[in-house]
Amino acid sequence: MQSHLSRYVVITNSTNDEMNLASQMKALGVPAVSIAAIRNGAIDWTQAYGVSSLQGAPASTETLFGAASISKPVTALGVLRLVEEGKIDLDADVNQYLKRWKIPENQFTTTQKVTVRELLNHTSGIGTHNGEIYDPATPIPTLLQLLDGEKPAKTPPVRVEAIPGTKFAYSNGGYLVLSLLIEDVTGESFAAYMKRTVLDPIGMKHSTFDAPLPLKWQENGATAYGADGKWAVPPSKFVEPNLAAGGLWSTPADLAKLLLEVQREYEGKSHKVLHRQTIHMMVSPGKGPAPTRRYGLGFEVGGSPENPYIRHEGSAFFQDDMVEYLGGNGIVVMTSGGGGGALADEVLRSAGTVYGFPDFKSVEHTVADVPVSVLRSYVGTYAYVKVALEGGHLTAEIPAGSPAAQLYPESSTRFFVLDGPQELSFILDPQQNVTGTEFIAPMGHHRLDKTAAH
Repeated sequence: MQSHLSRYVVITNSTNDEMNLASQMKALGVPAVSIAAIRNGAIDWTQAYGVSSLQGAPASTETLFGAASISKPVTALGVLRLVEEGKIDLDADVNQYLKRWKIPENQFTTTQKVTVRELLNHTSGIGTHNGEIYDPATPIPTLLQLLDGEKPAKTPPVRVEAIPGTKFAYSNGGYLVLSLLIEDVTGESFAAYMKRTVLDPIGMKHSTFDAPLPLKWQENGATAYGADGKWAVPPSKFVEPNLAAGGLWSTPADLAKLLLEVQREYEGKSHKVLHRQTIHMMVSPGKGPAPTRRYGLGFEVGGSPENPYIRHEGSAFFQDDMVEYLGGNGIVVMTSGGGGGALADEVLRSAGTVYGFPDFKSVEHTVADVPVSVLRSYVGTYAYVKVALEGGHLTAEIPAGSPAAQLYPESSTRFFVLDGPQELSFILDPQQNVTGTEFIAPMGHHRLDKTAAH
């Protein structure tokens, strides 16, 4: 698997798609990668590659990586434990359990209150904002300062911005409320509760929510690198205070243990954290529009009724991904940043071929010959997509301002990228003038009118 990585798209009869892990780590600026593969309900193998920091020691399977948003399904297990114990109700107003802070009432909460279920599946109406990394040499915001957006917090206050239960909006703030919920209901710190009820029972000995990362753990931590390779944050200076949303440090082997615990209890064979009925509820798709159906309670869910999978990605310098089919095959990939997101996707698709993941296999396209004069006519800005001509081929910034990706022509009007499902189909009027483009992505087709040439 390591010797042949797969892009999202492979070109028919192409000899340019041969990639291996070492060459892609170098090309994408990823100093460290660690992988755990799952086959038939057990860990098949684990392996680490590269160095824990530039000019540092080699990475090992015990090297800790920031799990980023992979923290969310781990948190969800802890929350659902409280549900099983009868300490909270999934569908009750979460404010009735909160003691030190309440979700402020506003025009969106007049008739609908925020529930625990909605916090878990990102339908609470709480606005979306990114997590922030703090250096412990400077003040780190408390949980209450984060909730109200008070200094030294760098993020906005947690507020409801849509009627709860009516729309999907991926929300780090919603998980911040869940960390408060756990602490107020149990009287324990979030990190201590998660260790007692989730990490220890599963045997995740190389995982912790402690922040800042204790000194004894820092020695095994990977340094995180920015996408441009210019920024480096060692574990001693890396704190995500929104622990529930992104504060876990872990290893692929430990996360594989967590996936296996979910898979085994899905079959009613474990009970270390939750029971079968709760796990089935956790991994069932939500109801409503497509984005809501993609999420259970903590996990992204997909596949078919006959072969469902659970998944979550993480991205905060560290770029991680984990997938498990509930039949017992899966993969966990953790990287120390750089272009680790693209690399993790390539590893996932390679695993899809080896382990038979029907939803994560490469898509094959053919390439057509399109004259440069035609390509030049497509140059311009279409709503949030910017198309340019470089060296005889088109590139697209999706969205504008992001790194440009090469567009490959499948016909004279339809183009695709190699590293994702995005496609552009240019729209012509009867005089063959370009009026817009149809942007084709996993969430559907969207017409984008041409706004400017350049």
